[in-house]
Amino acid sequence: MSAPIVTLTTDWGDADFFAGMVKGLLYSHIEDVRIVDITHGLEQHNVMTATFVVRQACTAFPPGTIHIIDVATRQPFLCIKAHGQYYLCCDNGLPAMVFGDAIEDVRQVNVSPNGSYNFAAYSVFARVAVMLARGASLDDIGQRPQQMVQRTLPHYIQQGDNYRIYVHYVDSYGNAYLGISYKEFEELRQGRPFILSVRDQEVTELSLGYHSQHATSDPRRRLRLIVSATGLLELAIKEGSLAQLVGLRVSESVLLHFKD
Repeated sequence: MSAPIVTLTTDWGDADFFAGMVKGLLYSHIEDVRIVDITHGLEQHNVMTATFVVRQACTAFPPGTIHIIDVATRQPFLCIKAHGQYYLCCDNGLPAMVFGDAIEDVRQVNVSPNGSYNFAAYSVFARVAVMLARGASLDDIGQRPQQMVQRTLPHYIQQGDNYRIYVHYVDSYGNAYLGISYKEFEELRQGRPFILSVRDQEVTELSLGYHSQHATSDPRRRLRLIVSATGLLELAIKEGSLAQLVGLRVSESVLLHFKD
């Protein structure tokens, strides 16, 4: 790439100097680099939310893009090639949940046994990003790992006549993204009426957007199910936070029932 793209996905927040350190190194060593902040606001050490964000945001970039993912980071450090892009992260289960069988190649990053890696995004990932941007091969990065941490991301499971659907992500508005796509929902539904139970609330229709047609002033009664831009089903409350009002959190579940 004539002007390499490097993205940053982290749980650093905006108060500290961490992003500045990493960006300074990248700007100093990669000519014409373009740095994209995916987010620095992930919940600290939360691999599940990081998995969702990487799947939705990072995989959309063009081939050759280099992604630095610094969440719950510990050794071993990995360089993964998938979708023609490079992902610098650690073997904490995120690679298995994000890429699955889509991994084209993977290497365990060579590090000194006596080195200090308290800030791996700076001391390891940024260094490897520079190498990749300058044309290094994966053979220059390290050897293939003998095995990787296998972790599954729960989507939905059938329980008798019901489906238990898991929450994959809650955004800053308090909207909850479910582990089922609109396509999967319609394939299961087959035109049947449905009831989606969320705590003590029920949703029985799929809305076109966030704006509710309900006249009630009770925000809990303005709960609606929509199709998000990700293609996944999303639970939201107009001008309110589902997370605050209903208390739904990542990895919790809702119950879907189709009426015959």
